[in-house]
Amino acid sequence: MIIMMPENKVKGAAKRLRKILLESGIELKHVPCLELSAKLFGFNNWQHYLGRDRSEPFSPFDHQLSESEFAERDAFQMSVLKMAGFGAVARELLDRVNPSGSWAKTMPDGQVAPSFPGPAFAPPVFAAVERRARPVGISEGEVS
Repeated sequence: MIIMMPENKVKGAAKRLRKILLESGIELKHVPCLELSAKLFGFNNWQHYLGRDRSEPFSPFDHQLSESEFAERDAFQMSVLKMAGFGAVARELLDRVNPSGSWAKTMPDGQVAPSFPGPAFAPPVFAAVERRARPVGISEGEVS
């Protein structure tokens, strides 16, 4: 699965990933975070992302997907984090990094964007936080 997003979106996810992990006592340098971020978007690594076909249109944000499309994307991104060794905290990490969600205050149609988790974080155990935006009708139990 390839999720086409602009470079600042992929870099932003890497920065949030590094910050969240650091808050939990896990130090991961910037380059490995870029690599993991690129993988969350379906690329083999950062270089693969940089070599992408820039004429391809960007993928929709999470909240713009159908329930089944979101579930597929969510499962893919969860598997990336689990394969990277973050299985125990993958759900919260994905929800807080929110790589393919919108961080805009307002949406293009003028609606207020859903709020996302802030800096509150309880190391070393991940605290319960607000989940990333899901399309209406999909419950937490349906997405694992």
